[in-house]
Amino acid sequence: MVKKILWLGLILTLLWVGAARAAQEEYRLGAEDEIEVRVWGHDDLTRKLRVGLKGTISYPFVGEVRAQGLTPLELQKELEGKLGPRYIVDPHVSVMVTEYKSQKFFVVGNVQKPGTYPLTKPIKVVEAISLAGGIPTGGSSKHVAGGVAIIVRGQPGEKADQPRLPEAAPAGQKITVSISAAMAGDPSQNLEIKNGDTIYVPQLSYYVTGEVKRPGRYPYEENMTVLMAVSTAEGFTDKASSRGTYIVREHDGQKEKIKVKLEDAIRPGDTIVVPESFF
Repeated sequence: MVKKILWLGLILTLLWVGAARAAQEEYRLGAEDEIEVRVWGHDDLTRKLRVGLKGTISYPFVGEVRAQGLTPLELQKELEGKLGPRYIVDPHVSVMVTEYKSQKFFVVGNVQKPGTYPLTKPIKVVEAISLAGGIPTGGSSKHVAGGVAIIVRGQPGEKADQPRLPEAAPAGQKITVSISAAMAGDPSQNLEIKNGDTIYVPQLSYYVTGEVKRPGRYPYEENMTVLMAVSTAEGFTDKASSRGTYIVREHDGQKEKIKVKLEDAIRPGDTIVVPESFF
């Protein structure tokens, strides 16, 4: 009976270890991460430990052990080597991360759930935005067409506790990518996120200029028309030529002037221009 219980315990432990390996095999431990260490058959050695600021943990029998930079599996092997055979014959150690603190990224701006996210595995722009709930207000691929994300790159050795907005970072630390191209699978746009990165998704918008009562930039909404955009800008002035209204739209880096009717749809990034009537 005792033997069966021991075997059951071993099986359950191996299953637990297998799940932990699948989820964490690529994660590199760092300062302030919390881990749980178990040794099969030695429940008294189960410990929850915090990786210190110097990158080490302290464990019974073996003392200080370097954890920073190791994966949980590498730390497991390190502990097994130090425990056996001097202290435990053929030790079976498992290490699982219970709280991720050392590696993180931020998603801010026009997403459903802006905030801080643990960097537990390799992750790219599209998945990162998806973790943050995606683009609000009908975040379909049609809605985000032409939208961009700006990655503010974390710097080596820099402790990133807060997101950094693009205006606070030098040009060399900012990368602008096309969300629609990333969603379509373009690897040059769907970049891998690194520790400390901030992904900033600007609010989709359009511009109204010329003979309207309140020229400016306005948030884009799906299925907007020229007339709706002008109405948002408080309508035409007395000098406006509504029939002469046109859109300036950028396509493949080139600006195009498009004559439109008031019922025509607009796109994010469009500039609606209402000229002055001379008659």
